[in-house]
Amino acid sequence: MNTPPDRRTLAQAAEWFVLLASGEASDEDRCRWHGWLNAHPSHRLAWQRAEASVARLSGLPAAQAQAAAQALRQPPARRRFVGQLAALLTLGGAGWLGYRHSDHSADLRTAVGEQRETRLADGSRLQLDTDSTVDLDFSAKTRLIRLRRGQILIETATDKLARPFIVETAEGRIRALGTRFTVEQLAGQTRVAVLDQRVAIHAAASSDAPILGAGEAARFDRDGIRLRQTVDDIDRSWHRGLLVANAMRLAEFTARLGRYRTTPLHCADDIAELRISGVFPLADDERALATLTGALPVTLVRGADGDRLQARK
Repeated sequence: MNTPPDRRTLAQAAEWFVLLASGEASDEDRCRWHGWLNAHPSHRLAWQRAEASVARLSGLPAAQAQAAAQALRQPPARRRFVGQLAALLTLGGAGWLGYRHSDHSADLRTAVGEQRETRLADGSRLQLDTDSTVDLDFSAKTRLIRLRRGQILIETATDKLARPFIVETAEGRIRALGTRFTVEQLAGQTRVAVLDQRVAIHAAASSDAPILGAGEAARFDRDGIRLRQTVDDIDRSWHRGLLVANAMRLAEFTARLGRYRTTPLHCADDIAELRISGVFPLADDERALATLTGALPVTLVRGADGDRLQARK
């Protein structure tokens, strides 16, 4: 079992992190950092804790991020940030673990109805769909994203350290092979849709690593792939803020749009099989519903337990 890092090690991790983030680290500094990182398992744990803490700042607007980077080049600001980061990292072990497993501890998260895009430290692009949470774990050997809930889009960047890019879910891991893809955490399954290039799927309880190519999608559980599909309009459009329906069942449309609303949205059973086609804005659900009720013989009824689509009388 790895020994938790002590205060001195955490302070060293904070110093290294701030030096590397300042952009002023020399090749010799990076070699010394690698030596420190690999000198003891507790050093790596301290570094991962520093990365997880600072990862929450990765969603800053570009202007603020640039200002922060410039400030780190000034010795006084650098010293202050080292102290602040070291203090954050020295949270008690039980308190830290409890915080890391709480929903609010996620490195990146979105509220219901929110979508968020960010550039990761390696230049990769990450977009979170509504009500999604992820943890980031970038080390000297691996670029890892843990998807706790929801759905994400990944567009990987070439990495100077040639580290593998992996997305981890409850059912296993997806390894990017220079690609753009989406991952969705479902109940007991993970769905992957490959938009460009390829990914390898490593189910938790399987030794196989089947590969999906561009245009392919699949659902898998801990034992392996359960359903192979093709990429559909939903896969290609949600990250552009759109719900594209092509003769979609109204029940499915209601369920998908409902994920972006804080008010529950229901569909009456007698209209569930009606079909709808069109392009609907996810960020403006009221406009989407107005378009829907204008296209189909249905009406929206507001209620204490949510809104309900039912047949127009």
